[in-house]
Amino acid sequence: MTTQAAGDLIWTINSPSLIRLPTGNGSSSWPVCRESDFDPEELHTWCESHRQYRVGRYFEDLIHFYLLSVRSFEIVEQGLQIEENGRTIGELDFLYRNQNGELCHCETAVKFFLHTPESNDSGSHFIGPNSADNFEKKTQRLFEHQLRLSEVRFPDVSHREAFVKGRIFYHPLTPAPTILPELLARDHLKGSWIRESELELLGLSDSNARFRVARKPHWLAPEQAALADETLLTVDGIRLQLENHFTKKRTPQLVTVLSKNKEQWQESDRVFVVSDQWPHNVS
Repeated sequence: MTTQAAGDLIWTINSPSLIRLPTGNGSSSWPVCRESDFDPEELHTWCESHRQYRVGRYFEDLIHFYLLSVRSFEIVEQGLQIEENGRTIGELDFLYRNQNGELCHCETAVKFFLHTPESNDSGSHFIGPNSADNFEKKTQRLFEHQLRLSEVRFPDVSHREAFVKGRIFYHPLTPAPTILPELLARDHLKGSWIRESELELLGLSDSNARFRVARKPHWLAPEQAALADETLLTVDGIRLQLENHFTKKRTPQLVTVLSKNKEQWQESDRVFVVSDQWPHNVS
């Protein structure tokens, strides 16, 4: 069975882009990553030395490992703070030299947004679990601010790239939107979302499914588990765990749904469970 870190690295590189690129911007043309392309023990050691809780920072660390150990690129700068008039105005994720010796600036992100058709203060229909974030705000900052940070300070950059992965979550009782944001990739990964008062919707498609609350930073690769794994919850167990959570906290919970095949449990859906007040509360 593939290790968690190896699965997360392969997902990071191989999963579909969350965004379509506007005219004049480039994408990272990185080849498919296979487990045979790297040493799992080296990756494990790397992750242990860069222990992260935040999903975004973990995603960056996996890319850092990929650029160094799989592609053998020279990392010129990583996480470089950019200051102007004594204050920090941004950060460059990666400056690296590719196989041709060209200097490249790459901005990375892994994002999750929930589709809601209702009008709201954000003006977006694709809002983050933390409702202060939305798809349009993120992509505008990415292309109009972050990628431009290198233009003055590193004029010899020959390629500026956006590397954005993630997933859009749709409510099972809401019709799929017919119009998507211009920059949202049409083949984006999908999941589901429900409110805390809709827990009866969990398990409807597979009464024999098992469940687990995903723990940060491992929100990336699809989950799998051995058939004998006793940590997986039944539908009654996950509903009780979520009810207990929302009596104390308002923070969203990411739940993986696993269905049985002949050899193991495999993820069949991923569900964000949010409070009944979302998106009006910022978690």
